[in-house]
Amino acid sequence: MSTRVGAALFDLGGVLLHFRGNGRAEAEKAVGLPPGTLRRIAYKDAFALANYGVYTHQDWLEAVRDELVAEFGPDAGAAVDVWAQDPGELDEDAVAVLKAVRAQGIPVGIFTNNTSGLEADLARLGFDAFDTLINSADLGVIKPSPVAYRLAIEAMGVAAEEIFFADDNHTNVIAARHVGLHAVDFLSVPGLIADLAACGITLPAPTPDTKGEHRG
Repeated sequence: MSTRVGAALFDLGGVLLHFRGNGRAEAEKAVGLPPGTLRRIAYKDAFALANYGVYTHQDWLEAVRDELVAEFGPDAGAAVDVWAQDPGELDEDAVAVLKAVRAQGIPVGIFTNNTSGLEADLARLGFDAFDTLINSADLGVIKPSPVAYRLAIEAMGVAAEEIFFADDNHTNVIAARHVGLHAVDFLSVPGLIADLAACGITLPAPTPDTKGEHRG
């Protein structure tokens, strides 16, 4: 493949960062909520509004708290405080790939549908191995809107066809291709390495010294 890569974009959730549900389970147990309650309540309209930047991250959390209190009583609201402390877990192998790409002088961006709490979560994880952070809550538009991709292209400062992009959501990949990005489906870290190699980015073989230290 003759694609010349001038920058690389990576989705965050499902690629570099994973939520295992541990924080939700701990929070539910702490206040005696039925398992699965937070998942059922948290990811509805308020979450969508937070991804668009209409609600702040804290607005979203307070909306979840209000619904918990309304359904289970005043003590249930404390679950939010426990759950909010879970920033997710970085995938050390995927992060190692990102770092190796960046070490070759290729600018790396994170492009994610997320809330205004993202930077605080990344700081808690100690993750800053990227050059540009592109967050839907800042853009006011989410993937797979073409507007979101065009803003991401502008942020990376290179032509669309020179940007490698990996996402675990196939709809997002299709949309990225539609605006000219070289977009691939993220299925596994070995697959990501192969896709990068097809674009001329050959990474060194991983060693214990090159892997991240963030998996909990």
